[in-house]
Amino acid sequence: MNWDIIGHRWAVEQLRASIQAGSDAHAYLIGGPPGLGKALLALRIAQALNCESSPGDPCLSCRACRRIAHGNHPDVRLASMERQAAGLKAEEAARQKELKIATVREWQRDIALRPYEGRRRVLLLHDAERLSEEAANAMLKTLEEPPPHATLILVANSTDLLPTIVSRCRVLRLRPLPRQQVAEALIARGVAAADAALLAAWSGGRIGWALALLDDPEALARRSAQLTDLLAIHAEGRGAGMRWAEQRAKEYRGGEQETVFAWLELWQGWWRDVLLIAAGSPEGVVNIDRHTELQQAARRHPLPQIFDFVSRIGQAAQQLRENGNPQLVLENLALHLPRAAM
Repeated sequence: MNWDIIGHRWAVEQLRASIQAGSDAHAYLIGGPPGLGKALLALRIAQALNCESSPGDPCLSCRACRRIAHGNHPDVRLASMERQAAGLKAEEAARQKELKIATVREWQRDIALRPYEGRRRVLLLHDAERLSEEAANAMLKTLEEPPPHATLILVANSTDLLPTIVSRCRVLRLRPLPRQQVAEALIARGVAAADAALLAAWSGGRIGWALALLDDPEALARRSAQLTDLLAIHAEGRGAGMRWAEQRAKEYRGGEQETVFAWLELWQGWWRDVLLIAAGSPEGVVNIDRHTELQQAARRHPLPQIFDFVSRIGQAAQQLRENGNPQLVLENLALHLPRAAM
């Protein structure tokens, strides 16, 4: 049994054994990059704790499992940035940068209630890395003295939370899957082998990301077009880079932060591939459909310059997350575009 989860068998086996033995934790922290399946694993824990047929191994078909999957089980409650912004005007929702203490307080009121029809009351908190300082401190009090009937599950795109929060949770750090495993999972869903290999390479081991693209074929075309636009910046020079930075800054201020981060991730992935080619390690290249262009870029740019720009893209993303001015952050990045060696 793998809880109908692709990969992460070590985590599933650990959870199954502890739930069946009655030694499951009162709080879990599931961390890792986006698209790995963290939300699905959190959902499966809630089902495993409340399954009517086989506790520890969710059957996924009983009334409790179905209601949890559909989000309408009275004993499984969810909080997240998306829910916090629900009902707000678009402009106000775009300004939401943190999980606020009001969201945590409402979540905590649910924790105090005893289970209505299940064995456990399960509280899921997504985007836990975005807890405000005030909200994180409020969360600590619940983690220190959790109700005996409740299980808390924090889901985060990193485990860079307050050390005191991390220390009070059983931490499950999910890792990207092997490329071959992602490809096999896609082939099992009817994807042609060549397309599966390409999508698996692009996914970086993020099975959730790959599966999401299967439901949105236009996303593949958008990704390819975006990468072409980024490569054009290097051909056209810094003026094109500054125009790109201005457009992305407008998107960021308009509430499309995740779109901007996706641009940066794509750009960093490209230059990481160039770095691998230049260093003579092509096995880990992601953009396998653009091998010729990667080789050309690797020949044109000195290795230290490539490495520096890869690092700068990561720094720019971090500065944005720390509320840096998007216009200044992105323009500074554009000013450091790698120059071709003479």
